[in-house]
Amino acid sequence: MTAHPQRERVHIVLLGGFTVTVGAREVSDAGWPSRRSAELVALLALSDRRRLMRDQVIEALWPHLAPDAGAANLRKAAHHARQALGREDAVMLSGGRVELFPACDVETDVGLFERCAEAAVRSRDGIACDEAAAGYAGDLLPDSLFEEWTQARRDHLRSRLVALLRLGGRWERLVEIDPSDEQAYRELMRVALATSNRHAAIRWYGRLRTNLQRELGLSPDPESQALYEECIAGLGPAATIFVGRQVELARVASGLRSAEQGELGALVIRGPAGIGKSTLCRQLASSAQERGWLVVTVAATLEGGPYASLVGAVEQLLSHDRTLLDTLPGAARSTLAALTAPAAPTHPQEGGLTRHMVIGAVRRLIAACRDVTGVLLVLDDAHLADDATVEAWGHIARASSGLPFLGAIAFRPEVASQSLTRTVAGLDRSGRCIGIDLGPLDRDEVVVLVEAGAGVKPDAGVLARIVGMAQGNPFFALELTRGIGGAADAAVAPSVWNAITDRFLDLDDATAAMLRRLAVAGDDLDPVTVPALTGLAEPDAFALLDAALGTGALVVTGARYRFRHDLVRQALVEQVP
Repeated sequence: MTAHPQRERVHIVLLGGFTVTVGAREVSDAGWPSRRSAELVALLALSDRRRLMRDQVIEALWPHLAPDAGAANLRKAAHHARQALGREDAVMLSGGRVELFPACDVETDVGLFERCAEAAVRSRDGIACDEAAAGYAGDLLPDSLFEEWTQARRDHLRSRLVALLRLGGRWERLVEIDPSDEQAYRELMRVALATSNRHAAIRWYGRLRTNLQRELGLSPDPESQALYEECIAGLGPAATIFVGRQVELARVASGLRSAEQGELGALVIRGPAGIGKSTLCRQLASSAQERGWLVVTVAATLEGGPYASLVGAVEQLLSHDRTLLDTLPGAARSTLAALTAPAAPTHPQEGGLTRHMVIGAVRRLIAACRDVTGVLLVLDDAHLADDATVEAWGHIARASSGLPFLGAIAFRPEVASQSLTRTVAGLDRSGRCIGIDLGPLDRDEVVVLVEAGAGVKPDAGVLARIVGMAQGNPFFALELTRGIGGAADAAVAPSVWNAITDRFLDLDDATAAMLRRLAVAGDDLDPVTVPALTGLAEPDAFALLDAALGTGALVVTGARYRFRHDLVRQALVEQVP
């Protein structure tokens, strides 16, 4: 240990780790005899002129000890620090003060970063901000995250970094630091849109929505939602043409009027795949909105746990008006908080949720809606919904007397679960339900649908073949119609399945194989996982998504990709070797 050294240069790193370099010798983690000796040096390095009063040091490092015991610990830590740093004057205790390297030229990365950051922010120069931000190697003293004396300074340094990144337009790094920075996500979405990278924009929106819900219990604000709508504008096919179903539409209109009088709680739409259940649900939603109803539409999937589809409905209601929560009693709000993050912040319900708790909380949320004719909850593809959602939906519909509520449910009866079948039977017995069983369109309606879908009058032979193969199924009729432009050989596929897959697999062999792989993987595709599912690099995976969107095989819903119809996915799966 040197007694009276020449004036040396000392460099102290505090961002992203902790090291001290005295002259040419570096002291790393292993060189400290005790943790407190290293923290003593770090504390002093962060202090003005690297000095503090003795009582300040004791209060920061040993707040739980009596003054005498704290002083003894300080002397011991100072001794160990001198040993590690190789200088007797490294830590000086004199006159009630504690001082670090009083006889050396000391520089810290924190001091350098703060000086550069201040100058860059003042200049508002993007390049200078980038250079200053590069000096931030990581959070302050990451091994001392929970030490109280580090927290205020750490927050200050992070806020400096955020200001630099914002001025420098470094949005991607900014969302890594603050996952709930909505402005940064919007800028990333705008950059992606400007470069025609819709998938990246959709992925950023998905991350924003997930992080806001997890961190703050909020949904993206209207500006972000509008930008998302711009992202998905034009993706996928246009809405299905609506033909016929005049009797069914009349029953829908009658059901809405009865629900407004509190006489009806449920509307059940049944039919096989492709028969037009989703299309009729859209017509119902449009009619309800024209009459002043608040419409919430949820498409069930096989993903998620109990109440998964019901949670989607709750989140849409809260997105429409978050102040609804303010009108709920504590128990109802706690139940909703246990179901979904947007219902927070509040204390989630302790213990398991019972069916009655969930039903009661959702009913109260619906009843809290104001300035609307009623609330329409549409549960499409209900045969895929979990039993808990189905049972809760049925109870709400049966007990909706006096509430502005109508529950519409659409499903395929041939694959309905016992729970769904039992729930619908109970609604029928209650007398508060209208059932609509969709059958095939008649021949004249299929002709109108085909001509509207083709945009031209098809050859009589082609038209006859389409009508015969479709067997009154509107989805099949439209799929067989795709591509008709007056050519005599338009509908030449030997089967409906071939007609569907011919459209979606009119691609190179490698892309077609990847599209089949997505079909096997499932019906709810996260853009983040698509590269892994396909085994492709990200640009190639997104090119595949573009191709699938272009053919109409996929559509975008809620920042995720789904197959446009169960039958599309089924047709692709059946083509897997």
